[in-house]
Amino acid sequence: MQLIAILLITVAILTFLSGIVVFAGSIKGKRARSFWFLLSTTFATVWIISTALFLVAGPEKEACISNLVNIMYGSAIFIVVCLLGYISWKQKFGKLVTLCFLALGIALEVAFLIDPSQIYTGISLTNADNSIVISHSTFYLIYAAFFCSLVPAVVLSLGMRIFHPTTENQKKSSIVMLIGFLFSGAVSLVFNLILPIISPWTTEFIWAGPLAASTTIITFYYAILRYRVLDLSSRWLKAFSYIVVAASTAVVYIIIFAIIFAALFRGATPSMEVIILNFVMVLILISLFPAISELSTYMRSLISTQQIDMVYILKKIGKPSQRGVNIREIVRFLAEHAHFGYVGIIVGDQIYNSSAHKVSADCANYLDTLKPEPGKIWLSPDENSEDWQKLNLYAVAQLKDGGGKVYGYMLLGDPANKGIIPRREIIKLETVINLVAMSIDSKISKKAK
Repeated sequence: MQLIAILLITVAILTFLSGIVVFAGSIKGKRARSFWFLLSTTFATVWIISTALFLVAGPEKEACISNLVNIMYGSAIFIVVCLLGYISWKQKFGKLVTLCFLALGIALEVAFLIDPSQIYTGISLTNADNSIVISHSTFYLIYAAFFCSLVPAVVLSLGMRIFHPTTENQKKSSIVMLIGFLFSGAVSLVFNLILPIISPWTTEFIWAGPLAASTTIITFYYAILRYRVLDLSSRWLKAFSYIVVAASTAVVYIIIFAIIFAALFRGATPSMEVIILNFVMVLILISLFPAISELSTYMRSLISTQQIDMVYILKKIGKPSQRGVNIREIVRFLAEHAHFGYVGIIVGDQIYNSSAHKVSADCANYLDTLKPEPGKIWLSPDENSEDWQKLNLYAVAQLKDGGGKVYGYMLLGDPANKGIIPRREIIKLETVINLVAMSIDSKISKKAK
């Protein structure tokens, strides 16, 4: 149960953060709907965490465990109610239905807190499995009927958005939400409401509903992100998207680890220390993943001399440092990652060299006499010319400003692979050179102002 508890706490954090991000990142006009989503995720978080704590509680906690069980059953009442509010709050009828279910939920909550024995009559705490003895009372049937009517209400609300959408994105997002909700709703109804009343000791599986609830949260978040259900700040989305990936990876890793451990040690379960150690290690690995990915991309771009890693080059060149465009850094970077023995840039009477290549700014006078290839940025020199041979270059490209006026040149030495550059790589190189030209032109324009 320790493993399940860790998984539940992980998805609880994921659930709560999703509500915070959606609410904080939404625009003012969408705050009412996003607030319902925040409430739903908050109650879901309380439900999931209280379930996790109940599963790992030992016999010594018997005196205070009833309060935890009360929180578990009480918080569950409002999860789907708030989710219904999020889905249907824009329609008048949806508001009415949501408020009716909310009033019923509050009434159930008050009645339950007055007499918790209406839902459960006992709690069993052992070192193996904890369970709850469910009451076969009329109130429990009403409690179960409340959820059994609430789930179809949510399904109906999503169905109306699917068959009568205002936009195509609304239809697609509602389909995704419906799939996720049907799965978690079915699991929760079966394992948390129906089975416990059939067999009092099946409450040992009450973790299934909270764990499945993460499916709804993930699908709803995906729908919000993919189909722009709510207008969210890109900063919030970027931060939380990484948290989603990290948490999901951690959950999948722990599950795989438990399966392999049980297979190797004949059904044994890992100790809490082993689980925590693995969990901490996977979190450390996930936190290091951006640095590992960046290093891997850098090395791949550096050693792939047969082709240009255009994505990496455009990413680096298109992201100038805080000091602005540094031409000396650009020529050194291109020499390494565009795989040329030498790269130089001439702007006015200044020349920037990637290495100690004997090219001076005087060569600009000679380059001005050359004509470019039709419709291209490449100059067409006479390779037998003494002036060209002195430069000892592979190719020269023009640097043009936004108006198409030539203001400088990019000089390229021999390719690192000492071969002929394929046509597809030349096209990539032209794109890179044009981006460099725009970056430098923007720097010149700022100085002129």
